[in-house]
Formats: sequence, structure tokens, C-alpha cells
Amino acid sequence: MDLVVRVRQALREQAIHPTEFERCACALLQSRYPGLSAVEGGHDFGRDADIYFPLGTDDVDARGRLLVTTGDPVANLRTGLRRMREEGVRADLIVVACSRAVDATTRAAMDRLCARRSLPAPHIYAQEWFVDHFVREPAWRWNLLRIAADLGALLDRPLEAPDHVTDLTPLVGRESTLAVLDSEVDAGRDTVVVGVPGVGKTRLTAELDRRVVYLEQTQLDRLIDELLQARPDAVVVDDAHVRLDDIRVLRRARRQADLSFVIVAPTWPDRDDEVMSALPGAVRVDVDLLERADMNTLVTSVGVTGHRARAVVLAQADGRPGWALTLCELLATGEGDSVVTGRAHLANVERHLRRVTESETAVDTLACVAALGGASTETLYALAPLVGEPPASMSGLMERLARNGLVETVGDVWRLQPALRAPLVARWFFTTPAGRPWSTVCDAFPERASDLALAVMSAARVSDSPAARAAAAAWIRALPAPTDWDTEIFAVVSEYAQLDRRAAEFAVAAAHAVLDGPREVHQLSGVSVDLAGDAAVRQLIQSAEQFLLPDAVSGLLDLAVGDHRPRHSTPQHPLRVLSDLAGIIDPDFGTEIEIRRLLLRSALDWLRAHREPSHWAVATEMLASIFTVEVSGNWTDPGAPNTVTLSRGIDRAENLAQLISLWEQVAAVLDAEDELERPCGCPPSALVPLLDLALTWLRLGEGHATGHAGPTDEQKRLGVEGGGRILATLYPLLQASPGLALRAQRMLDSLRERDGTGRELPSFNVDPDLEAFAGRGWWSHLDAADAADAADAAEPDPPLSVEALAQKIAELGPYDGVARFGELAEQSALAGDQSGGIWVADQMAPLLSDPSAWYEAAATSGNPLLLRSALGQWLKTDPTTVPRDILARSLDNPDFRSGVISVVLGRAEIDESAEFVIAAMRKEDVGLLDSLFVHDEPDEVLQRLLLHPIAAIASSAAVSFAVGQRHGPSLPEVWRPAWREAVQHMRVEDLPQHSQWRAGQLLGHLAESDPDLFEAWFTERLDEMTDRGFFTPLEPRGCEAHLASLPQTHRYRLAIRCAGLPRIGPSPLIQLVGPDRDLAERLLREGEVTADRLLEALSGQRNEILESLGPVLLDHGVPAAHIAATAAWYDTWWGSASTRHQELIDYFTTLSTRVPALTAVAAAGRAQQESLLREAVQKERAERVRGD
Repeated sequence: MDLVVRVRQALREQAIHPTEFERCACALLQSRYPGLSAVEGGHDFGRDADIYFPLGTDDVDARGRLLVTTGDPVANLRTGLRRMREEGVRADLIVVACSRAVDATTRAAMDRLCARRSLPAPHIYAQEWFVDHFVREPAWRWNLLRIAADLGALLDRPLEAPDHVTDLTPLVGRESTLAVLDSEVDAGRDTVVVGVPGVGKTRLTAELDRRVVYLEQTQLDRLIDELLQARPDAVVVDDAHVRLDDIRVLRRARRQADLSFVIVAPTWPDRDDEVMSALPGAVRVDVDLLERADMNTLVTSVGVTGHRARAVVLAQADGRPGWALTLCELLATGEGDSVVTGRAHLANVERHLRRVTESETAVDTLACVAALGGASTETLYALAPLVGEPPASMSGLMERLARNGLVETVGDVWRLQPALRAPLVARWFFTTPAGRPWSTVCDAFPERASDLALAVMSAARVSDSPAARAAAAAWIRALPAPTDWDTEIFAVVSEYAQLDRRAAEFAVAAAHAVLDGPREVHQLSGVSVDLAGDAAVRQLIQSAEQFLLPDAVSGLLDLAVGDHRPRHSTPQHPLRVLSDLAGIIDPDFGTEIEIRRLLLRSALDWLRAHREPSHWAVATEMLASIFTVEVSGNWTDPGAPNTVTLSRGIDRAENLAQLISLWEQVAAVLDAEDELERPCGCPPSALVPLLDLALTWLRLGEGHATGHAGPTDEQKRLGVEGGGRILATLYPLLQASPGLALRAQRMLDSLRERDGTGRELPSFNVDPDLEAFAGRGWWSHLDAADAADAADAAEPDPPLSVEALAQKIAELGPYDGVARFGELAEQSALAGDQSGGIWVADQMAPLLSDPSAWYEAAATSGNPLLLRSALGQWLKTDPTTVPRDILARSLDNPDFRSGVISVVLGRAEIDESAEFVIAAMRKEDVGLLDSLFVHDEPDEVLQRLLLHPIAAIASSAAVSFAVGQRHGPSLPEVWRPAWREAVQHMRVEDLPQHSQWRAGQLLGHLAESDPDLFEAWFTERLDEMTDRGFFTPLEPRGCEAHLASLPQTHRYRLAIRCAGLPRIGPSPLIQLVGPDRDLAERLLREGEVTADRLLEALSGQRNEILESLGPVLLDHGVPAAHIAATAAWYDTWWGSASTRHQELIDYFTTLSTRVPALTAVAAAGRAQQESLLREAVQKERAERVRGD
């Protein structure tokens, strides 16, 4: 039996004398703790040895205590700590020596015992540590275990590897690396395997498809005999950077015995040079951090599949499989809370750092960098005297740590890996005994107060350290009044608010104070920005989402009043935030009724105190979100952050049942009277969301549901019950409003048409005038195909009812008719009609016997539709009697202006009214002209608009003609001079959308048929850009392509104008010069354009332009590298950067064959892109590791 196996079995099964094991542990640990002194005989007061100077010489009074046991280490530690506390024995560090195996659960239990007594994580030396030493210490092995044997130097597996590693955990994401390593070993080449600690280097060697043995650190006098006996293909020397002598002995043995094995030497990135020197001729194989997707596969393979659990493990493991498996084991053994909060990771941080760093100074430096959030070269120089390190060595220290994967550089700033920052700050500064007083860092870097405060909050969040909490509370107490906070303070307070509910309440109160008080508004790029207000809103959202604080919810409801931004495109809209929260699907827990219950309580409390119509509108929309049957959620997958899961459907039946019971609270508020006798009734418009809510429930009862799965029978039953109960509550309120009654009746009629169950639905009394006024509306199209009988569903012909209603209103006379029209329009909007009665108004126009009186009545009441109809009829019957002052007053009214212009100019006649209106038109009226240019023949109005002094109006008229396009009136020759002037002054960006499209068609036609006019237009645009100082692409987008159609003389003149103009975006020289070699040589020969300027014509041109102009520029001294870089430019690109660079490499590889004159350009371009490709591949892999 292998000696290692024998020793492990003896420790597991054999009775061990406790006293002898205690003496053995003291002896073996003496080298690690020089100040160790055994406590023998008498009363040991709970410990077996004292350790002097356990923390170095910085604290001479500190004492470590050694506890040795052959039994339960947790029980022994608990008893020892209790005895030491009872006897008053000081303990600053606990060291545990145990003959039993200690798994992650046991280790975590001992960590908690020490943490409760404000002690650092204990140093634990368990069975595997003693196995490692007993195989090297024959005397102690014999004394304790009575095992005598000569230890072999070669093992079939690494000594430190647990038995289950290769059996239970798959090798994921290392296929290519393993193939490279396997090929090197197969080729007989010594190999140095380089990777950061924990990345899986040794695990990788265990997968080699060869006879592999591991060289252990022991006496090597029998090494040659063992090698001759084993005849391995490869010998692995783990941690080779500390075993250089073993590598030399192994090389000597290979040479003397004439063996052919290869040496595989795993090492760390910062020590690879030493190992490579000890293995001349060896090849290097890098083992990178595992990509996020592969880490996710590994984590799920060991049973960790929850969304949050995977997210935490993957974030903390940071691409290291070893870290991930440790955390997964804790999750599997019920230690999920310690993993999620970071406490489990916190205990491992210091052990990891002490293994990979060189000294206490290195750990101190890392902790300070973590506290500062990052350190530039200047910061490192300032940090050097604080940590006692020469300034010149600080950058070198950080570079070595970077190679070990502990830090990274982002924008010339060194940053600790995110998973280590907060735990390290908590351990080093806020865990007793502290590695450094926190005040020393604060005093040394007062200008980084905000960064240090963020570090305090993060440390308090990931640990239970009272010191960290106290520091966070002290920082909060020292803050000025919230109205004096800036965005940096808000960022720290936001972090503080995540500690607990009390902290969140403080942050929410501060946010309210900021929002209620005056604030300074900043101007950024011409846009007003309320930085403090935006930060306060973000705080309300954060606390509402995290803790559902009533004050945060009420604050968001306050903000929603008057906020008319569209919900679907405004994720930060207060009602959008609360709505998403009410119907959220959690990736781990699904839906939760308690969220809706708490939101309902807050919403109703807010509504009881706010009864104005604007508050009702917000409250009912919020209530509809709370009681909706639909739920949805979206989240990114932790293993593939670029993959988004969208989930949508109907809530669970048990939640729907509870929502129905909660509705009674809403009914009570809707019926409540205001004790202060304020106008408290719910306005009709605010009832629309609740009516729509009832319809949603009733449609669920019919079997309609979002998502892929249909509703269950129980969900449908509850849909009918819930919809009926909501509708019963709303019925009297709906019936009181004719518009809402009509809306509800039509919704229910639509349901009746589709419902085959024969269930009874309520009916509403409907105003027949309103029914005719509102038209059919959208409800008649809901599932019309499902109607059982289309003939039965048909209604009277709408035009007849509209005509009759128009006659009825006209007979009322001007003022009564306008009033009745306004009432119907108001109720029609509530009924869901968006036309506002435009059909009725059009039908009324010929029925107005006294249009001037109707015009006056409509103007007085502010009714633009009837004013438009009355004016049209007035101009039709007696146009000369329309006073200018009346037109002027109407044009000054924004509600009437568009209607007046459309009616007056739409007649296509020129009279005094048309002359007056045309003269009064402004630039902003140009949007109305698209609807006027519908005639096939030119008319007087079009001519006057073409001559309009405002260029936008004249050019909008100019593009309406059938010049370069099929549609529109023909251009009379007598109008052509005015038309040409309007086109020349045309600024396309000032035109309506359709006119912009027509302008593009016109410019394309002019470039070929009238290049002089096109050149004049383009030159005028260039003059504008010259005044502005730079060239930008013209509107319409892509019109620069027409430059290529111009004759060479025109392109020559324009190229001279464009060559010296600064630009944003592509150069117009691309189209002006193009592949025209003669033009390029003329420009260069005459000195109008320099070769460097002409290089702009090659920007992004990997086509005939490069093939034609490239040799010309080379002949004029432009370096090949400049030409290659210019041609490789991309305006837009979809996909990865590595794919782009590979495509460019392929292009330049073939370029020299197609155009031998560009061989130098091809070589330069290929070299540039190969270098960029390497950088892109490294960057993209780092992003995949981080999950970016």
C-alpha cells in the first residue's frame, strides 16, 4: 500500500495517544510559529501551547493559543474558548491542530466561533496537513502510528489533491489547453504550466493521457531507482518556483539513467522566469482564468443551479475553479447565508493572499489599494511611505500581483479583483486585531474621502464587524444637511442604505428632504440636469425595490403626479418601477403575493392623504398594476450575462385568490368620504385603468392569457370571479359617466360575442348621441374573427348616425351647439375614441347657416374642430367678409393655428385671407405643408409658398414638384428661377419627414441632370459648415453618394473646398475623388490638395478606390502604414473586434496579389491587424471571464 494511503488510514482508524499527538503538533508547528511554547502539566486553562509574537513584532503583547485534539475539533475549540474566557487568558489568534479531517462545514463552524469572540479566522492544521508531514517525519510517524517505511519520491497523484477531485468534478473548459499540454508531453518537451493560484494547473496534469507521476518534496536518494521502476512519461513538479533544486535533481537523474520522461512544472505567472531558467528548452503553456460560461457549467455540474447562488459563486470565484468548488461545497452543506453575504469568502481571503503574496507589506499594500478603490502611479508613490515600501518598488510589486491575478489595471489605475475588495478591507482594517488602523489611510488620503467612505460601507455590508458598522455610522453622522449633498455623498449613502432597513429609512428621509427643497440645476451640453434630484429619485427606487419602504413608495407616487412620460420607454418612471415590482417574477422564487400586499398598503395610505384628481390618476394606475393578473420578469443568466431571459404569464391561482380578497380594501377607499370635506371623489378619467383591469380579469375567465401556457381551469374560474367583483365595485361610478358607461358597455359586448358560456354580464345605459359621436372605436375589432355571427354583430351604418347627430347639434345654434359638441367630445375621449369628433365636425360644416357666429362661439369655447369647420364654410360662402383681426387672433392661438392654416391654404386659392395667412407663416409651420401638397396641378398657393422668404417653407414647396420623381405637380418653366433659388437654399433637416425623402430623390436627380444646381446647393452647405468650423454628414443621410455622379470639373472645385475643412465622420473626398486617378494626380500636381489631405479619400475604402489611389499616394511619399491604417477604418461594425481584424487580415493578404503595386501597403496592413487581433483576443477573453 502507498505510504500516504497507510498514514491517512492510520490517522482515520487508529487510536492516537492524545499527549503524544500534542507533543508532535507542538514540534511540527514550531517552524511555523517560532514563539510557540508548550503548556505541559498543571492547569492549561483551555490551551495546549502559547504562541508569542503571533502577529509579528508589531504587537509584542499579542498572544496566540494552540489547541490540539484527536477528537471533535469544533467541540474542542468551543471548550477551549470558554475556559480561556473564564480564566481570563488573552487570545489574539487561535491555532487548531487536529488529527481528524476538517471539511468546509467544520471550518466554517470554527470560523464562526472565533468571529463571535472578535477573533480572526483560526489557523487550522488538520489530517491532510499531518499526513503531508508524517510521510516526511519517520520519527513522529513511528511514535504515533507505528508505521515504518521509506517514503517514495513519486506518487500517482499530488499529495494535496483530495480523493474526490478527479472522480466527482468534471474538467470543464480546458479542452484546448489540455490538448496543447498533451501534445507537448507527447513530443517529449519539458513544459512549464503557468497560471494563477487556484486556476487548476495541477488538476489539468491529472488529465494527461500518459503515465504521469508527481514528485514530492522528500529525500531524493532513491529517485533514480523509483524512476527506473515506474518508467513514467511525465513527472510533475508542483509549485515548481519553490522547488528549483528538485527540478535540477530530476534533470540529473534523467540524464544519468538515460530516461525519456518529460518534466511538467506548474508555477505562478510572477515566477515563471525562474522556472524557465531551471528548465532550459522548456515550452510554456498558459492556463488562463476559466471563462464565465465554463465556470457556470462547472458550478451547475456539482448541483448549484439557483440563479442567485450561481451569481454569487461566479462573482466571487472570479474564473478560478478551486474557489468555485469550495463555495459550492459550503452551499451544499447549508452554509448558503455565509456564502451570499461574503462571510465565507472573507475567511478565505487572507489565507489566499498570504499564499500568493510575498510579505505582510504586500498584503498591507493590497488592502490600502482596495480601500482607495484603485491606485494610479502617483497614488502608489504617496502610499509607499505609509506601508514602509520604497517608492521605486511599488509598481513592480503591483505588476507581480497582477501576474498572479490579484489586481488588474484599468485606465492606468491598479484595482483589486472585485471579489476581494470588500472582504479584504473588512478583514484588514475592521477585524480584531486589525492589520492597520483605518485612520492612517484616511489621514494619508484626505482627498479620497468619498472612495474611502464607499470602502467602509462595502466592508460593513459583507461582514458582521462592529468596527466597520461603527465607522459607517460615524461617517453618516458627520454629514451636512441633505440639501447640501452632492452626487458623491449620494453614492456613498446609496451603499450605506443597503446595510439594513434602518439605514434605508435614513437614506429615504434624506431623499425626501432633497426633493422637497430647492435644488441647483446644472447645464450639461445645453441640457438642464438636476443632479441632486436624480440621485434622490434613484435612492427612492433602490429602497423601494430592496425593502419596500412605505416612505420610498409614497415618494415615488408623489413623483408620478404630473409625470406624463411614456411608461414603456421610461424604465425609471416611478409608476413603471412600482408596476414592475408588483408583478415581478423572481428567477429563484417565482411570484410573491406579499410584495403586492405591502405595495397596496402603501398606495392606499397615500391615497387617503392625497385626494386631488391628479393623485387619483396616479393611484388608480398603481392599483391596476397591483391587481393585474399578469406577471413578468427578465434577468440575465449568471453564466452568460449577454443572454436575457424574458418570462411572462398569469400569476398562480393561490395568488389570484388572495388578490380578490384584497380588493375589498380598494372598494372601501373608492366609497370613502373625506373627513376634511375636500373634493375627494375619483374623477372619471382615473377610473379607466380600473375598468381595463376588470376587463383583463374577465378575459382571463375566457381563457385569454399572456405567455406560452394557457390558463388552468382554476385560474379561469378566478378570472370570472375577480372580474365580476371589480366590475360590481365600479358599476355605479361608471354609470355616472356617460363616456365610461359607453366604454364599459362596448367592452362587455365584445366579451359577450366571444363568450359561449351564456354567463350574465351587467349592462349600462348608453347615451345614443354619444354612441354616434364616438363612432365604432377599437373595441369592435377585438377578436372580430371569433364572432359567431358577423351579421348579428353589425351595427347601423356609421355615416348615417354621424350625419343625423351633426344635424341635431347644428339645430341647437352656435353657442348651445358648441357646448353640446364639447360635452360629447369630453365623454367620447373617456369612451376611448381618439378622433375627438372630427367626423361630426366635418359633417356639420355645410349645415352651419351662420358660419361667422359658429366661428365666434367655437373660438370663445376653445373648440378647434368646430372653428376649423366654421372657417371653412365661411370662406366657402363669403370669403371676403373674414376679418384679418379674427384670423390674426386665431393664428396667435396654438390650438387654432394649424387648423386655420390648413383650411385657408387647402382651398388652393389666393385671396386676402390666403395672402394674410401665407405672410404670417413661420418656420415651425412647415410641418403642415406635407398635407397640403396633394394636388396634381400647380396652383397659386404653391407659387406663393415657393416665393416665401422663409427658406424652409420655400424649399418644402420646391420638393413637392415632380422633378426627379413621379408624383406631384409639374414645374412651370416660368417658376423655374424661383424654384432653383429655393432648392439652392434648401436645408433638408428643416423639412418635414416626407419632404426630406423627396429632397433626397431630387438631389440624386440633380447630380446627373443639373450638376450646376447641385454644386451650388452643396457649396452653400459647405459655407455654413465653414462658419461652424467643421464638416458633418449632410441631410438626407447618404446624399454624399450623389457627389460621385458629378462631372470631374464640379468634383474638382468641390474637392478643393472640402480638403482643408475639419470634419466629423467620413470625408466627402471619398465620393468626390473616388477611383478617379486623373483627378487625384491633377489635385496633387497643381498643389490644390496635399497628399496627406488626399489620404482622407481612402478612409474605409477597401475597394477600387484604394487600388486606384493607393499607388498615387505611395508615389507622393505617403507611408504605406498610413495608407493601410486609413483603409482599415470602419464607420460601423457589428460583431466582435477579433472578427473585424481577422477579416482585415484576409483582405490585406490577398491585396498584394491583386495589386502588386500595393505590396508594401498589404504587408503593413497585415502587421497592424495581426497586432490588433492579439490585443482584441486577449480583451475579449478577459470579458468572457468576467462575464461582460
